Amino acid sequence: PQVRVELHQVDGRATGWILQQGEATPAPAALSGGRVQALELPLDRVLERRLMLPPLAPADLAQAVQLEVASASPFAPEQTVFGHAARRIDDSVTRVDVAITSRPQVEDALRQAGADPVRPPEVWVIPATANADDAALHPIVLHGFGETRREDAVRRGLWQRAGLLLLCLALLAALVVTPTALMRARAQQAQKSFDALQKQAAPQIAQREALMQRVERLQAVGEMLGKQLAMPPVLDMLTRAVPD
Repeated sequence: PQVRVELHQVDGRATGWILQQGEATPAPAALSGGRVQALELPLDRVLERRLMLPPLAPADLAQAVQLEVASASPFAPEQTVFGHAARRIDDSVTRVDVAITSRPQVEDALRQAGADPVRPPEVWVIPATANADDAALHPIVLHGFGETRREDAVRRGLWQRAGLLLLCLALLAALVVTPTALMRARAQQAQKSFDALQKQAAPQIAQREALMQRVERLQAVGEMLGKQLAMPPVLDMLTRAVPD
């Protein structure tokens, strides 16, 4: 998610930037006001280092930066403040700009800028190779100041996007399932109607079966009668063949 940042630069200007994935681009005039405040720290207050590393996972990259800071910082560990900005040069090289300074230097700059000590702004360092008027910047954000509010805003934006994505998936699933559910409901309704019709027609079906049984009995009786001998012709034949 994009976050609007109002940067108070060293020359006294306040410019608006849109920060996304470590890259800051100038904000349009309509979005000049920033949700997050940031203060640019002068380059004469920081020690810059540049590393050329192979592509690394974010955790491994952060560990490599910490090792570099521990070996290059002239300040005590509890007073050391640093940040880094990584940019992929090509598929095999990642450029990492590191800024190291002391906490008193940063706090003094915040006091001079009139920042609220309870809610300090972010502290940015613009690398010496960049220009604040460029189309895009890769600022170095020093750790331990107001960057947590921006990170919280980014996390909230990610959760909102994840929620919207889940809602879209749920609506899509509903669109896919609804026709099937309607067809199933119709089939169930038709089955219920058929069962009710069978119950209503049960007496008529029973009468029909009884009638068919009677017809079968009559047919059986007819067949039995057809197989019996005709008694009058037989008696007449016996009367003429046998004397009195």
